[in-house]
Amino acid sequence: MNFQEKLLQTTADLRSRAAALATVAVSTARARADVAATRVTGLKGSFAALTVAGRELNKLARRHAARFVTENSSIAVDAGKDMSALARSTYVTLTQRAKPTRARKAPAARKRATRKAA
Repeated sequence: MNFQEKLLQTTADLRSRAAALATVAVSTARARADVAATRVTGLKGSFAALTVAGRELNKLARRHAARFVTENSSIAVDAGKDMSALARSTYVTLTQRAKPTRARKAPAARKRATRKAA
């Protein structure tokens, strides 16, 4: 067997291996795609149910929130007044300048040291 025949045989072998590898890769990808499609199909029903439940919950929350506000509006107004008064008093307290507690004494005058006569 000469070099050319060995080269042709080796390339044919590599081509068959590459074809087998490509076939396995394609079949694996198809199987994974089928599994993903099955999962998506199963999740569509769950998503639809959650969407409907979310809409119903939103309607219910709006209804009860509106009822709560109408029944407790006087409480909310009183709470708002209390909060405003608290905010005003806090603002006044924070904006007042601190008064000095006592006046400082003037520093004592320094006495000059008398020079000793030499």
